[in-house]
Amino acid sequence: MEHRYTERKPLRVPVVVSCPRLGLVRGCSTDLGLGGMFVQTDCVVMPLNAPVSVSFQPQADNPLVCFEARGMVVHQHANGFGLMFDELPAACRDALRGLMEAPREPPVEQDRALAAGR
Repeated sequence: MEHRYTERKPLRVPVVVSCPRLGLVRGCSTDLGLGGMFVQTDCVVMPLNAPVSVSFQPQADNPLVCFEARGMVVHQHANGFGLMFDELPAACRDALRGLMEAPREPPVEQDRALAAGR
């Protein structure tokens, strides 16, 4: 059952998650919003309710803009885990609001291949 309070938007960007129990985990977001994100990984089991910090670049056209948010792991799946943000810096929140208001772009070829299971 979904308990999200904020909208999410499909967005694939590289992320690095820091977890005190596991160290650094690299992955890719599949969706992102003001309340959290889903991080796709390869065979990483993140402990539920673990506090984490996540670093990401939400704007592919501006690689100098990098954000870090704090949150916790709220669900785990075979292909990744869901994060709920509990601390979002103002600059990050403003950038994410801009992304949420922007029109959705069509998926790139790589995303189509992933969706097709290739």
